[in-house]
Amino acid sequence: MKKIIYILLLLMPFIVNSQVTVTSVNTQKVKTVIENNFLGGGVTVSNVRFNGDTMVNSNQFGTFYNGNLANPVPGDTMAPNVGLRKGLVMVTGDVSDASAGTSSGTQSSTSSPTSNDVSNITPLINVINASGLGSQPKNDIASLSFNFITIGDEISFRYVFASEEYPNYVCSNFNDVFGFFIDGPYIPGTNTYATGFPSAFNLRWKNIAIIPESYPEQPVTINTVNGGSSAGSVTPCILTNTAFFRTNTNNNCKMNGYTVALRTKPVPIVPCYEYKLSLAICDLGDAAFNSAVFLEGNSFRADEYKLNVDEIGQAASDTLIKGCSKVRIKVKLNRPSLVTDAAYNITIGGNMVEGVDYATFGHSLTIPAGDTSAYVDINFLTSPTDIPGQVQEFLIIAQETSASLCVKRDTIRVLVRVPEAFVHTLTDDKIYCADVLPQKEYFQITTTGGVGDVTYHWSAGDSINKPSNSLMITAPIVINVTATDGCGRVIQDKISFSITQASATVGSDKEIICEGDSVVLSCSESENYLWESYPADISLSPIASQQNPIVTPNQTTKYLVTITDINGCFAQDSLVVKVIPAIKAEMYLNPDKVNFSNPEVKFEDLTVHGTERVWHFGDGETSTQLEGTHVFPNSEQKEYEVMLIASIQSVCHDTAIGKVLVVPDFMILLPSAFTPGSGDANSVFVPITSMPTQYDFVIYNRWGEQIFSTTNPGGWDGKLKDGSIAPNGAYIWYLIYTDGEGVKQTKKGTVNLIKGGK
Repeated sequence: MKKIIYILLLLMPFIVNSQVTVTSVNTQKVKTVIENNFLGGGVTVSNVRFNGDTMVNSNQFGTFYNGNLANPVPGDTMAPNVGLRKGLVMVTGDVSDASAGTSSGTQSSTSSPTSNDVSNITPLINVINASGLGSQPKNDIASLSFNFITIGDEISFRYVFASEEYPNYVCSNFNDVFGFFIDGPYIPGTNTYATGFPSAFNLRWKNIAIIPESYPEQPVTINTVNGGSSAGSVTPCILTNTAFFRTNTNNNCKMNGYTVALRTKPVPIVPCYEYKLSLAICDLGDAAFNSAVFLEGNSFRADEYKLNVDEIGQAASDTLIKGCSKVRIKVKLNRPSLVTDAAYNITIGGNMVEGVDYATFGHSLTIPAGDTSAYVDINFLTSPTDIPGQVQEFLIIAQETSASLCVKRDTIRVLVRVPEAFVHTLTDDKIYCADVLPQKEYFQITTTGGVGDVTYHWSAGDSINKPSNSLMITAPIVINVTATDGCGRVIQDKISFSITQASATVGSDKEIICEGDSVVLSCSESENYLWESYPADISLSPIASQQNPIVTPNQTTKYLVTITDINGCFAQDSLVVKVIPAIKAEMYLNPDKVNFSNPEVKFEDLTVHGTERVWHFGDGETSTQLEGTHVFPNSEQKEYEVMLIASIQSVCHDTAIGKVLVVPDFMILLPSAFTPGSGDANSVFVPITSMPTQYDFVIYNRWGEQIFSTTNPGGWDGKLKDGSIAPNGAYIWYLIYTDGEGVKQTKKGTVNLIKGGK
């Protein structure tokens, strides 16, 4: 077992600037982390997992940024610290052990949750077995795996391996290991190997974390890349690869040592087929003294070229002009060209002849080393055989690569037209009203068939180049213009200006309207009209150019019209339309239901801003009073419709409707005595009402016993339940009934029973 030294450092908080900083990506989606921090173009990934999960659920995985690496250069492996700017980092323990800090030799944190499952690192186990350490425990395993498809025919990326095992455990049993393993090709979307390719393309979990130019190939481990001093007897033990190793002297990270920035072994890839990649690292022997792998951001990529064309020399259009146009063919690589220049070949198609219709050029674009793009300009030439208006086709076809197996080969189509006749239209001769002078006039000439940019020269009388494109008109004058296109073709013309007069007269069909009503505006005959309103009337906007617009202002509004006559002269006139606010008639009637005995109703006009009114009570009577009382007829039950017509200044009107119901008075009477058995009208005790109603009628004796009940119609004939007439005496009655207003009422009292008959 290693001797583990525990050192307790009690320090005040401090900030580490410009060194490796690490950020955990725990709880993030692994695929998103890879796409944002590792991929660099030309590659798509799927089935992305860390320690077997699609979501990061571990403290072993994060991103890093190296502030000490001021100007990283692609291919530079001699950086004095961790030689990568940014990317991903995996640690056999807590990811914070890869950040800046004192290299104390005590970083022995463990994975959380525990990660000792070797089922995710089968290829790495094979490497461990080959090193003779297969029997050692495998702890704090960190495994990143995914499937990928690339459009390129080669794949590689840059990385740095760092460890706390340096230097005390070089060539010992505690040889933390890692590896990057690639497997394929597979038929996309299946788990079936693709066949029919040369053996060099058949990669079966091949480790590409190899010491550069080693033969036979040596995997990068603590026992193969180190400072040259052995601390154990495990074999193989290689101490000669010191050029690839750096001892940590500046606390750029917490590891004792690390490799220079290495590039994985380039391996041939079949474009458009699927491959599997497994990147794994683990503590060997025990979980102490952690190791880390830094993966350069955006370095996992395939060469991807973008071809495009820009038009040069005239405004952008779908068709270029022969003799005056050219195009720029540009190609851009998704990474700087590394060591040597990169050549990109294009093919030209279409019906144009090189050297006749366009200038001869080389069909290869060279991207200089360290750069990402190149371009070439192609000039289109006029030819004696050109036909005016003829359109010719120029095709620019992208370089053909193995990627064309699954990526469409770009073809850019450019149409080139033979120049047509150079013609123009010019601002018409104009006539001004005398009262608008002086007037600054801007001139306009429109040309067609011109090649490239067209320039214009204006002159008046003896003045040269004045006005350039405008002139202050004070008297009749002639303006001359010369137009020249990009090919030197010339057009000459002139504009004449003279003096006249214009006038406008406006009116309306109503001077005062009620809010919500319309008014017809009118204007004397002219060529063009432009109405404006103050304050703004939205009903005018869509018809502001009509001679006689119909508008609906919601407030008093001034309307101004500007007319343009047939000669282009202007005149103005205005009018005001007064708008009276609309009213809403409201009335008060109390009560709205009366009896014959008191058919009087109070009425009141509640209309806001109303100035006049007429009441119609529905019985033939009217009134103009603001408030008062009205007596309705009481000879019959009837509902009367009351109408209030309210007005403002006899212009704006509104009507309110109300109802008054006149009904007979309601009365119910009960006698104080009755004579059952007498056979006369007083032989039954029954309620007497002025109008039909519903009731419940109950009789009790003096001891509170109910001896009779009935509902309307009905009364008590004085008999008991056995059919005999009740004894003489006082009896209590209760009556529940509905009155003339439809309201339930209760009455009670006593009645004297006096037997009648013989």
